[in-house]
Amino acid sequence: MPKPNAKKIGRPKLAKGEAKGKIVPVRLDPDDYKIVTAAAQAADQTLSAWIRHTLRTAAELQMFDGTLHKAMRIILLERQSYTATTQELSVEIEQRSLYKRKDGNAARARQINARVKKYPALFDFAGPGVVRLVSDSQELTD
Repeated sequence: MPKPNAKKIGRPKLAKGEAKGKIVPVRLDPDDYKIVTAAAQAADQTLSAWIRHTLRTAAELQMFDGTLHKAMRIILLERQSYTATTQELSVEIEQRSLYKRKDGNAARARQINARVKKYPALFDFAGPGVVRLVSDSQELTD
């Protein structure tokens, strides 16, 4: 009588390409290395964690300055058809921390609906609850 396969111990294997992050080589001169290391220690983080957090924060600030319609635009620009449902936009904006309301909560689908109506030069509805980016212009007004 064959013995059933024993379950392997440890974490399950991840899908190909998800197991490890990308490595980006960066050369720092001695002065830069000292200040970056000191900043990581002051933040009580490893150097690698501090660099990742700092770079991500800087990249998001450069791409996005905190308004809901700009967060919507970022996500829609990444879509092949430049469309997404209001619910998809709400979830992705929250997951990526691109926008938070003044009360600290994530933008809801209703709020995204209202923003589409407020900015007709940027967005329109491709169908019920489906937002389309009309203009990919950098010139967004508040």
